[in-house]
Amino acid sequence: MSEDHPSVPGPSPTDALAAIAQSRKAVHDRVAVGGWRYDLAYAALVAGMVGGQALDNPFNVSASTLGLLGLVLLFQHETRRTGLRITGVSPRHARWVAIAIGLVAAAIIVGVTVVRRQSPGTDVAVVAGLAAAAAFVAALVGARVWRRVWRAEMGAGK
Repeated sequence: MSEDHPSVPGPSPTDALAAIAQSRKAVHDRVAVGGWRYDLAYAALVAGMVGGQALDNPFNVSASTLGLLGLVLLFQHETRRTGLRITGVSPRHARWVAIAIGLVAAAIIVGVTVVRRQSPGTDVAVVAGLAAAAAFVAALVGARVWRRVWRAEMGAGK
């Protein structure tokens, strides 16, 4: 069993808390730069994936595959840029925003499927375009909300 050695000074609790706050702010600052570029690219990829579901095979599968590949590349680029691997599901409250974005995208895809089955004569380009536009707006708004929640949970405010 080791004993505490009073002759070996450590940081005071106040200094330790200040160092933690400074680290959190540094992380926040690295992630905050370029946020709009990331969010716009993310929203465009989601829009392509969701809108692509209105297309016939093999184009709907291609839209999903290319969109997923784009998301992977976007994640890797952002990881290299910031030096951090932020997955979107951490911290706790931001996770729920990410889940909500996914649920909205899924609801739009279900809506596309219903429209395509109930109204087979409907122009596919119109359905795909409307679905992509709705998904773009939902993903962009969701990404901005997620970023705000993430920043608040990181203790960095707005």
